Amino acid sequence: MTPLPASLLAGDIGHTRLTPKRHVLRYGMQSVLLDIDGPQLAAIRSPLFSVNRFNLVGFYPRDHGRGEAALRPWVEDQLAAEGADFGLGRVQILTAPRVLGMVFNPVTVLFCHDRAAVLRAVIFQVSNFHGGRCAYTFVLPPETAGETLRFSCRKRFFVSPFNDTDGEYRFRLDRDADSLRLGIQLWRDGACVLGAVQKCAIRPLDTVGLLATPLSLALNTPKIVGAILFEAARLRLKGLKMYTPRHGSIDTRPWRH
Repeated sequence: MTPLPASLLAGDIGHTRLTPKRHVLRYGMQSVLLDIDGPQLAAIRSPLFSVNRFNLVGFYPRDHGRGEAALRPWVEDQLAAEGADFGLGRVQILTAPRVLGMVFNPVTVLFCHDRAAVLRAVIFQVSNFHGGRCAYTFVLPPETAGETLRFSCRKRFFVSPFNDTDGEYRFRLDRDADSLRLGIQLWRDGACVLGAVQKCAIRPLDTVGLLATPLSLALNTPKIVGAILFEAARLRLKGLKMYTPRHGSIDTRPWRH
């Protein structure tokens, strides 16, 4: 996976809970894929898109990582904690953008390339409604090739009130120049408990693309938050057990697996 030009990704997310009761939820979502800094980010030219400034669509680095003005130091800390030994080049982020100043990112993905533009690491940052964030960092061997990546690690962060922190995450990521598919499953006791899949078509992040789906963009954050809350209400009505978070602070430590 090589870096792509700044892109707008239009698609949907499907959630399927398999146990203790089956439950399915699907909603549309708009995401962006862009560099976290550097000339590629500065080169985006659209009156509808801004960096660190209110607009129809915007990108604020402080919405990610440790919540600081620059993301690169946090990325470098995550990689150092995992023993990465390559010179960090371009870093691209896949995330829900701010739309009219509003945003909520359940999962953000950062693609870390070396100075030869080879993908060398992937960081998944998970956020919850309690203000918490947790990063899962995976360093790739230099010989990694192909468009499909698979990762697994122990779950260590409270996300849903209907799941505690027990279990294992399994990630699958497929991306080419035209489409992206991200799958995340939670496994426990040898069985899949739930899965989420994001499927997107990739097109240029420019004024034409932003104007193609203005209503969908405007409703992006309300749809994400509303769908999560609606799902929670339905699961509660189905009688699922609820758990209490062990902490609600932003997790800034460069965790190991």
